[in-house]
Amino acid sequence: MFPLLETFVAVYETGQFSIAADELRVSQSTVSARIAQLEQRLGTPLFERHARADVTATRAGETLYRSAVELLAQWRQTQEDVSRAGQARDPFLLMMSNTAAVALLPRILDGLRSAGALERIDMHVRTANSDDIVEAVELHRVHMGIVEKPVAAEGIIRTALCDDRLVLAGEHANDPDNPQTVWLLREHGSGVRYYTDLFFSQRAIQPAHRIEISGNASICACLAAGFGTSLVSQGVVPAGVPTAELGMDFSRRFSGVTPRSGLTGVQRQVCGLITSLFATRLHPGS
Repeated sequence: MFPLLETFVAVYETGQFSIAADELRVSQSTVSARIAQLEQRLGTPLFERHARADVTATRAGETLYRSAVELLAQWRQTQEDVSRAGQARDPFLLMMSNTAAVALLPRILDGLRSAGALERIDMHVRTANSDDIVEAVELHRVHMGIVEKPVAAEGIIRTALCDDRLVLAGEHANDPDNPQTVWLLREHGSGVRYYTDLFFSQRAIQPAHRIEISGNASICACLAAGFGTSLVSQGVVPAGVPTAELGMDFSRRFSGVTPRSGLTGVQRQVCGLITSLFATRLHPGS
């Protein structure tokens, strides 16, 4: 029906079948056939034919023109809306702990690209500490989070990804009880801080010198420069920095957390794909 209406509007506005044919890039016979078909469907003439191939609209044609213009405008808008909807990608916000971003993000992005998933989502990645990530997932502000400490919450699903091992790194890695040790501590709420406090409790250490720093990158830069001691993931220790093993209590597991509801089918598939990337991975550096 829409080709018939488009042809009718072209003839109405140009006043000639031949000019309308040129405008529509079809033959004049096609224009004539479409107008005849439309007149047959409506059961009334739409144009009065004159000499020199000019035409003018009948009263029925005048009425149809007003409606046809509105219908065609709505149809074009609908086509544009459907086209945009077909091209739109689902948003996907991945929030990761600082250590997870360093250890796991390259593999995640490469895996999503290889699976063609990046073409279906508009992806954003942010870093935060584990507590903030869990809260964001619970509030449906994030589509998936990756944390590095034990978590449990009513509105989330937690899935184990892979193991990570923490070590003591820095100038007093082999002498942590030294009262001169300057401890570089992650902020409260982070996974590393959780295990650092556990270490202090087990060793009955009360740090005399402590500096709280948000983010692993700054801590690792200090360690690389020969300043301070800190618990860090073995996979992010700068080259040449002394380390000491901490035992099984400090072998932790990165976990993926997702909301129990509210994800689109594509978002749920991407979460599943990220999880599957680590199904056989026991350690991010293995």
